[in-house]
Amino acid sequence: MDKLEWNKWMNENDIPPKEYTCGYCGHLIASNKGFFQQPNNGSTHSHLYICTNCGRPTFFYKGGAQFPGPLIGRNIKHLPNDVEQVYNEMRESMKSASYTAVLLLGRKLIMHLAVDIAKSPEKATFVEYIEHLKKSNYIPPQAESWLEFMRKQGGDKNHQ
Repeated sequence: MDKLEWNKWMNENDIPPKEYTCGYCGHLIASNKGFFQQPNNGSTHSHLYICTNCGRPTFFYKGGAQFPGPLIGRNIKHLPNDVEQVYNEMRESMKSASYTAVLLLGRKLIMHLAVDIAKSPEKATFVEYIEHLKKSNYIPPQAESWLEFMRKQGGDKNHQ
């Protein structure tokens, strides 16, 4: 949907200004337009802000939790399309606390990297991909424990 469709909000109010990163378009914005929830006691409970860039709504629960939240991590330029797709899916999964999906996608990302940058043969085992990355000097020594954790946890989740 384009920006114009999303900007057709009816009866929006002036609400306390808030700076946040939009979970839809990723822009850091400040908005004072939106809606608020007011319980019977008169206090403000939650706010729904309208993004000044894309016009989509972001909900802030009492206490500050944001939905949808911003993507976790940063954009990386010049990635191969398959790697970029898996990386961005991981970021979306982190945003929604889908940690098993993040773990399995992380393994898939490592497999793509082993084939794309370390020229590992396709259809290898996960351990073989890691070994090929190590031999090609793409894994710093302090990252080996992370990969071992991903291997073990991902193997357990993948084979349940």
